[in-house]
Amino acid sequence: MRRIDLHWLQPLAETVVYAALGAWALTVLHLPAGGLLGAMLAVAAASLVGRPTGAPHLLQSLLFMVMGSAVGAAATPSALGSILRWPLSFAILIVSTLAMYAAGYGVFRRAAGWDRTTALYAAAPGALSAVMVMAQGEGAVMSKVATAQVLRLAAITCASPLLLASGPMRPPAGAAAGGLQPWALFALAVVAGWRMAVRLKWPSPAFLGPMAVSAAAHLTGLFALTAPQPVVMTASAGVGALVGARFSGVHLKELVRFFPPAALSFSAMGVIGAAAGWLAGVASGVGPAAGLLAFAPGSMDVLIAIALATATSPAYVAAHHTARLLLVLAILPLLGRRPAAVPVSDAE
Repeated sequence: MRRIDLHWLQPLAETVVYAALGAWALTVLHLPAGGLLGAMLAVAAASLVGRPTGAPHLLQSLLFMVMGSAVGAAATPSALGSILRWPLSFAILIVSTLAMYAAGYGVFRRAAGWDRTTALYAAAPGALSAVMVMAQGEGAVMSKVATAQVLRLAAITCASPLLLASGPMRPPAGAAAGGLQPWALFALAVVAGWRMAVRLKWPSPAFLGPMAVSAAAHLTGLFALTAPQPVVMTASAGVGALVGARFSGVHLKELVRFFPPAALSFSAMGVIGAAAGWLAGVASGVGPAAGLLAFAPGSMDVLIAIALATATSPAYVAAHHTARLLLVLAILPLLGRRPAAVPVSDAE
């Protein structure tokens, strides 16, 4: 009789326990996006001390589908009323992304003395999963790339909600619909969007596919649904736990040795992103807080989860991180030593 492979069960069980405890602790303290932050910090701590953490690929996809569909639901006609002012914001995004990339690369290459390939992928502002796969294929020093990327992501995840104006959490605007039938049809549409994105080889298909389908359905009036806030908050905590699990296999000695250049790079990139985000947010009429989240050099999924949890213009934040994701994936093969295929991934 064939044995069922349950090697994923212990890491998942431990991750759920750590994430639940961390999310509960920071939620009780009423921190913005406390569930996401608490889950990330608790799971990261467990990963660093050698505990098995992680989640099956299907569960990760489910979390990203929930977040993507929730972001798409915020794309109502009224929410997109200021879209005519966004072209300027996207222009600022392109310039600031290239400037952040150059600043981070300069720190790793010149100040830290890392080789060109490792510095190139360590400085990439976003597209984390794709960057890790491409870096490994190009022969970069993966311990350096992983440490730099994860430390920057963790720092931004911790800092972003604390920089936002505190206030009561509230769900994105939208009208709730009664009955199970609309939700069942919406769930089928979301799954179809995911599979469509996979077939079309979109990056982050479990996030972008449901987001596109949900946005189209809400813009056309086909659906008018708002995900229950406990569902969004739970999915946000799940995303935080996935970020924390990325510290698995990273040793404390590596963190200490690579911390100075990673911190310097983060500081340089953060200053550029914060200045550009503040300017773009004000110019676009969405406010500086949304601009800071939209331009922060971190993971698309995590920062959009923070935007959802704090109701900070998630449609605007999602649009800009999607644009930067595509920009980074377009320029990485051009900057690398040889052309590299863009991998299809369900998470940044």
